[in-house]
Amino acid sequence: MSESAPDDRVFLPFAPIPDHDSQPYWDALAQGEFRLQRCNGCEALRWPARALCNRCRSFEHTWEEIEATARIMSWIRTHQVFAPALREAVPYRVVQVVLEAQEDLLLIGGWLSSREPRAGERVEMEIIEGIEGYHFPCWKPNDTQQPNHSGRA
Repeated sequence: MSESAPDDRVFLPFAPIPDHDSQPYWDALAQGEFRLQRCNGCEALRWPARALCNRCRSFEHTWEEIEATARIMSWIRTHQVFAPALREAVPYRVVQVVLEAQEDLLLIGGWLSSREPRAGERVEMEIIEGIEGYHFPCWKPNDTQQPNHSGRA
């Protein structure tokens, strides 16, 4: 989080509850890798992790390391305390991104920059350690590429 200002916070107040389908995802993040399920039937990436492909209904899949680059679709700065665990976290920013690896796959995560995110901006993932030792995907500007100001992701 080298770009984060001291007053910027990352939204990580809750530990996830991994299940049979999502455990490999959390294990990969703990190893510094971003892995998603890829359907063996239609080759689509899928998130959240689940037993059945929502496109072709195949049960067969593999876990594949994915390039963690995306574009910001939307973002929000939250000031309201929605739960007691959030009291020390506000304000924080959350971004919704679309992966460059598959344009219909959306993820959310914390924002790791002192400046405001911009819709269409290219970003890259940074995996950070959070509560109870879990690792979480967060997003930061990808300074090697120019942002997309067209409004399209």
